[in-house]
Amino acid sequence: MTAWSDTPGATGQRADDSSGTDSIYDADTLADLSRRLEKFSRTEDPAALWPGLNDAERVGAALEIERVTRVVLGGSSSVGLDPQCVHSAYALAIAGHTTGIGPLLGRWIEDGVVSATPSVAKRFTEHLRHARLRAARIEREVLPAIDAMIARDLRPVMLKGFHTARRYFEEPAVRRMSDVDVLIPDDRERVAAAALEGAGFRVATRTTPTHKRDWIGPGVEDRVFSVELSDARTRWTLELHTSLDRRVEAGSVARLDAEREHLDWTELAGRRLAVLAPAPLLVVLACHCSEELGSSRLLRLVEIVRVIRTERAAGRLDWDEVLAILDRSGAARFAYPALTLAENLAPGTVDARALSLGERRSTWAAKHTTARLAPSGGSLDARGLIRQFMWTRGPRGLLQRFLRKVRPVSDRPQDVASRLRADVRRLRAGVLTLRAPDERNR
Repeated sequence: MTAWSDTPGATGQRADDSSGTDSIYDADTLADLSRRLEKFSRTEDPAALWPGLNDAERVGAALEIERVTRVVLGGSSSVGLDPQCVHSAYALAIAGHTTGIGPLLGRWIEDGVVSATPSVAKRFTEHLRHARLRAARIEREVLPAIDAMIARDLRPVMLKGFHTARRYFEEPAVRRMSDVDVLIPDDRERVAAAALEGAGFRVATRTTPTHKRDWIGPGVEDRVFSVELSDARTRWTLELHTSLDRRVEAGSVARLDAEREHLDWTELAGRRLAVLAPAPLLVVLACHCSEELGSSRLLRLVEIVRVIRTERAAGRLDWDEVLAILDRSGAARFAYPALTLAENLAPGTVDARALSLGERRSTWAAKHTTARLAPSGGSLDARGLIRQFMWTRGPRGLLQRFLRKVRPVSDRPQDVASRLRADVRRLRAGVLTLRAPDERNR
């Protein structure tokens, strides 16, 4: 855990080595982090991760970060972050972490686009410092795996962050990543596995999800080093995909694998690598953001806005092509929440036809949920049953989803017990409701 002296609940001192990464974590600091993570795994209570910071304070700070992001995306080159000092520096820093926008805010502060008080600027400078070290580390550690696959005549396609960070952001560090996604031909998974093993990688997942397996590199510690920022030493994985299809839940699949041949070639990290063409890239990013609404949502929306704006300006993104992919793949309803939020964040960015198609194809629960979402997210603790059923359609699907809810599939019985305890706690606290939480009413 990265320790700040005025962080509620933080302990320990930090010593920096010559590379700038945190080289010494004393026993008290590591023990405190372990206790936080263990308690959160039992309760799913955000207060366990950030003692002294309540969720309402973090949400308020996230809303301020969303405001600043709107202004910057609107073209301003000078905006103040929390100019009235309404929020604590710690709340803003944690909100920067949970929204995923911390390193990008750090870069905007460094460039003078955003101004902040010295204590707030210091927090986001630390976000950016770690992000730069982490981006350099991931690139250094993943390239042997990429080279090993190329040497075996595979054609690895770089998906999502490793590509978008280098094309659509000021520098790779400000589009933070926890994994590197690579697509390979579905009939060459064994060849790719042999290449990765030869590069020192090992399988990181006990079970194999459909079309995907996680790998972890040599020397990568299988742990988290901070819950306050994306620490340079926190683990990262290589996600090896054999299909572009996105299976949200049983019976809810975006059939995107037909788009895997729509590629571009580009220079990434000194190598000529394949990436998705703009139209399928946009659809994949939107589906991913909608599926993982609780993870770095604001950053993913900025990414979508920048992909659309950059490729439209270059004449490389045709909305008719995007609409065709959304229609034939069945992805329109899965992309709908993210595209709606991207348009909310940066009006005039998303074609109205894409929004209309997504709305027509969506379930009532998805439309109900989407109407109550905000770009920066809401409480990490609030739950709504309707939102949990937003992708489900048909009596059979509803029954399957309900049974999975009351009896979750898990390798460990203690995981099921933890979820039930967390739901009981939320019910007592009034944050477990039937309707989707209204993130706009803050």
